[in-house]
Amino acid sequence: MGNSKFSRNQKSAEGPPASEGGTEALPAKAPEKEISRLTMANAEHGADQADRGMRKEYFNSSGAGKFLPPVLKLLELAVAIVCIGLIDDPAHNSRLRVFISPRTVALAYATFATFLVFSVVYLFGKVIRDNFPWKLSSLLNLTGFVLYLATAACILNDWSQTKNRNYWPPNTQRMDFLCGAGSVAVVGALFYLIDLIVTVRLGMKGEIE
Repeated sequence: MGNSKFSRNQKSAEGPPASEGGTEALPAKAPEKEISRLTMANAEHGADQADRGMRKEYFNSSGAGKFLPPVLKLLELAVAIVCIGLIDDPAHNSRLRVFISPRTVALAYATFATFLVFSVVYLFGKVIRDNFPWKLSSLLNLTGFVLYLATAACILNDWSQTKNRNYWPPNTQRMDFLCGAGSVAVVGALFYLIDLIVTVRLGMKGEIE
């Protein structure tokens, strides 16, 4: 009797018997928690993607955000064309009588021509629906603001120095062109500053890529 009780206690302590095939039955794992976590993560990720998609779709369908950056690029293109047209005559007639210094001419042509090309490429990309990344556009807008401001300062400084010499001829048309180019360059710098602010705000909100 004592041996039978001892054997029963020993069997119960050893655990459940092995299966018929000779392999021990392993305790089943419960992956329900991991699956549920993955499902919840995927659901949150999908909801976030859907929300961003809806915002982009809203941005592409209506609202001022759709038209503001291209409109600013059109204005910047017009400013570059006007500045090149205004500075051309004083720059090419400064050999005999100095209206503008050569370094200012070089800076002005480099700035106006470069950002004229940038505006054309940006607008062409809008036409074929191939947009610039908003961070690259922001960097170019910041560069345009700085260069236009520096160019305007140099042009107006040359205009002021030439005017104070009091030896320019009675026909003041070239001086007016020079002053106009500097003034329009200041307006162009303001356009690039506004474009920079708009692009950064829309990019941070996720409304543009």
